[in-house]
Amino acid sequence: MPVMPDMVTHNYDPGGLFLGNVCDLEPAEAERVLDRIRSSGRRQIKPTYMRRRLETEAWLIAERRRLLGDTPRERPIYFFLGNFADGKDPSRPCSLVMPLRALPEDVITFTYPDSMASLPLATLDEHRDECQSYHGQVFSLSEIKEVIAEFGVPAATWADDHRRRFDRYVEVQVWDERPIANFLSSLRCSEQSAGGI
Repeated sequence: MPVMPDMVTHNYDPGGLFLGNVCDLEPAEAERVLDRIRSSGRRQIKPTYMRRRLETEAWLIAERRRLLGDTPRERPIYFFLGNFADGKDPSRPCSLVMPLRALPEDVITFTYPDSMASLPLATLDEHRDECQSYHGQVFSLSEIKEVIAEFGVPAATWADDHRRRFDRYVEVQVWDERPIANFLSSLRCSEQSAGGI
């Protein structure tokens, strides 16, 4: 039986929005952030990115309300399920890796794969042959455990499988920054304690 990863990773640009969401910004400011990323040459961002991101988040927010009700954050902070602190994304070379258990079940949801891929895979005719039963769905913690038990976690070998080639990650949407702040605070306290010995 496939094993559910017990870590989550938030990859970020040290000069960007740590634990932020570009959709929280005013439209002009969000475009400036995206233009900075484009001009860096480290990541391709299509002109339609912001429109697609807002459409995807509208879906995520509606599904979050259905699954969890109201949460402290209206828009999520994005993580990957598993340890992805590999530096492979040059636009987000820094990583925060933390235990999944540090995030309360009532402030997390999941998509398989990441939300920007999952929704179009389920809704666009051009992806009809690639659509899997888990595409276009937002899952609670107990539900994603069932999906992973049945289908496994995304694997690099799937890049050669036409039907699974977009299944690269399980995305975690975190709807409250306080558990993350608590985890970071506990790290600082542990470092201070270790330094004082």
